[in-house]
Amino acid sequence: MDSPPAITWVGLALAAALLTSFNPILYKRIVSEVGPLVVVWGVVGLALPLLALTSLALTTILPKVDDVFVAAILGSAVLNALAHLAFTQSLKLADVSLVTPLLTFSPVFTILVSAIFLGETPNARGLVGVVFVLTGARWLNGRTRTNWHIVWKAISTTPGVALVLLAGLFWAITPVLEKLAIQHTFPASPRIVAFAVNATLVGLLTPIVLRRNRAALRGLILHRREWLLAAFIAGVAPLLGFTAFSLGPVGYVTTLFRMSTVFTVIWGALLLHEPGLHQRLPASAIMIAGAILISV
Repeated sequence: MDSPPAITWVGLALAAALLTSFNPILYKRIVSEVGPLVVVWGVVGLALPLLALTSLALTTILPKVDDVFVAAILGSAVLNALAHLAFTQSLKLADVSLVTPLLTFSPVFTILVSAIFLGETPNARGLVGVVFVLTGARWLNGRTRTNWHIVWKAISTTPGVALVLLAGLFWAITPVLEKLAIQHTFPASPRIVAFAVNATLVGLLTPIVLRRNRAALRGLILHRREWLLAAFIAGVAPLLGFTAFSLGPVGYVTTLFRMSTVFTVIWGALLLHEPGLHQRLPASAIMIAGAILISV
């Protein structure tokens, strides 16, 4: 069977990146009055009906699944929940255009994990990519002449940055689990996997939200426009992204997703009037170039 044209999964991945680039802006506006837990639960939960309808409408045969599928879905849901919560809290503490580009550290984390646990040594191109990512992070933080120890200390102590780096670590792992889940649906069904991951995530968060955060639910109503738009994106983007995973290499697709960083930096300047676009935009571009070198 012929492999799908690269333009197919590239287009899907870029479309997902463009859509998801708006969500940090929307989350930033909502999380100012609503806790991260309620924001994540509310957005993903409201997106579930749309995700379910589109998944079922585009799935002609319900796939069979096995134990590996169940384990991969549960693992992905748990890590996605933790990553969403960490990232949303980071948006509450720092500028969108500062923390979002740091998600590009995910490929660096993947290299480190592979080197430590699998004994995989990165090639020269991968090492150059790591240097690009670190250089972009250095520039993003507004430092060009200080030593690396001082730079890293400044980055790690900036409010929200440690949290977004943690989110990037979790999101470096989830694509592998999601690809594994797709491979264990028979016939392969990325749409069902997208729905299953998000449904499990909501299922895990619902008891916590209803027990501890009922009062915060009113905040979602106050920001209903942002909530509805974020939920629409959360309902459509996974279908595009998971289909791209099923058609193309995980590393390439994940790297294309990182293009959302550049878009988000631009939206942060245009919509939230955040400063430093002249510095943060090229810094983000350098980090993405590094991520591409690592992944290809």
